[in-house]
Amino acid sequence: MTTLREWRDRDGALVPGTLRTEGFAHAAPDDTAMLAVANAFHRDVSEPQVVLAVDTALVGARVRWEVPDPAPPGSAPGATLPRIHGPIPERAVVGVRYVRRDPWGGYLAFEARTGTAERFDLVPSPEGGWYRRTWQTGVPAHPTDGRAGRDTATAILFLLGPGETSRWHRLRSDELWVFNRGGPLSLVLGGSGESPEASAEILLGSGAEEGHGLQAAVPAGTWQCARPVEPREALVTCVVSPGFDFADFEAGPTVPPMDHSSRARADNAT
Repeated sequence: MTTLREWRDRDGALVPGTLRTEGFAHAAPDDTAMLAVANAFHRDVSEPQVVLAVDTALVGARVRWEVPDPAPPGSAPGATLPRIHGPIPERAVVGVRYVRRDPWGGYLAFEARTGTAERFDLVPSPEGGWYRRTWQTGVPAHPTDGRAGRDTATAILFLLGPGETSRWHRLRSDELWVFNRGGPLSLVLGGSGESPEASAEILLGSGAEEGHGLQAAVPAGTWQCARPVEPREALVTCVVSPGFDFADFEAGPTVPPMDHSSRARADNAT
């Protein structure tokens, strides 16, 4: 596992930071072991990360199985993990998966990136789905409610694939959802109380004749969640003003995927 920045900055070979500081690159034999290591030792990493599937026969450096110290929680006494004692050449990387984390920094899964997410260079979002910041005004704003300074507005591309959901969450800034392409998206508002209570649904999509809207505004402090209505991905742009800061993000419960077999058509899109 390495940061996305390190992977993109490779020059024919990846030289992980631990190779310089410890003399080897940490590795794991499977997802379970890698998740245990990540949750035990890497929760303080804040930037996007990737997991590389490496064919050790193509590395060209020693790969030794050694007992880690300290050992990841839950590992058996004396259990060993692979360590790569040299740079990892690009030819040895046979797969790249993107690290998904929850809003509190926990590691959840390592996911392949395909289709639209690959085309638009999106990374996993802690609320669910995939995103990339695409714009900020460059004009400073200084909120009067004690929040740190930030741009007057920011924008992201946000993608939800079939079976993916944006969990309940709320921001301390207004947010505008703008439909881009794909299938219709259900955006549910949950009031501004201590916990979300679904109170309104807005359908975003291209079917104006079916009551779909192209935009939806979510006032600051309002709970919201989203999920595709059909078994198709949905791509939107989200604009936040004053600009987005993860310090303003409050996470709520997860949301189950849409039950496409029984869902009744909503008629309150705007």
